[in-house]
Amino acid sequence: MAGSTDGETMTPEQVWIDSGYMTHVVYAFCRESGSGFLPAIGRGVAQQTRQWTDRAKHTGAVVKQVGEGFHISRLPTERLLLVEVNADHWKTWVHQRLSTPLGKPGAMSLFHAAPQEHLTLAKHLTAETKNEEFVAGKGVVVKWERVRRQNHWFDALYNACAAGYLCGVRLVGETCDAPNRKQTGQGMGHGLARPDGRPWIDPDRLREMSERLMR
Repeated sequence: MAGSTDGETMTPEQVWIDSGYMTHVVYAFCRESGSGFLPAIGRGVAQQTRQWTDRAKHTGAVVKQVGEGFHISRLPTERLLLVEVNADHWKTWVHQRLSTPLGKPGAMSLFHAAPQEHLTLAKHLTAETKNEEFVAGKGVVVKWERVRRQNHWFDALYNACAAGYLCGVRLVGETCDAPNRKQTGQGMGHGLARPDGRPWIDPDRLREMSERLMR
């Protein structure tokens, strides 16, 4: 749980968990944790099939909500909603924020610390490079390509930014439509724990499930 500047404890409205690794563990954890915990999968240009692109434009029996560079789909067999994120879009958005001068609208800053404290994060954020290429019928297409394997924090950051957008976070000057809480599964409760008293995120339980499925 995060704390506000006035000391009030806050409950997160959305927790998106990358389901590209140990998918069944993530699905099981999200089912157990309930509303607001959603598995997410990033789709770059290479993974954006025609079907995925079409889904991103329309809602219906499968796609429940379309957002800025993401959509939320039903997984009936898993009894879950899955967030499919346009990874190239949100990776570009993150780097635009990081390259915006401090003090300007849209700038993203890190907490003050010695340089080495942010070294690992910096390595993850620079583990991919942005490339642009012309594709007939589409024009210039942006594609992020990995140059180092350790890019997990970059993935976590762009997913967090997309989740924030769903919750209504906007850059200064942007307008915000009211989020549809019924469709998106927002609002995990106003309390600080589940009805049975357990915390919303139980790392011991997640580790136990992971170990059992890996056997």
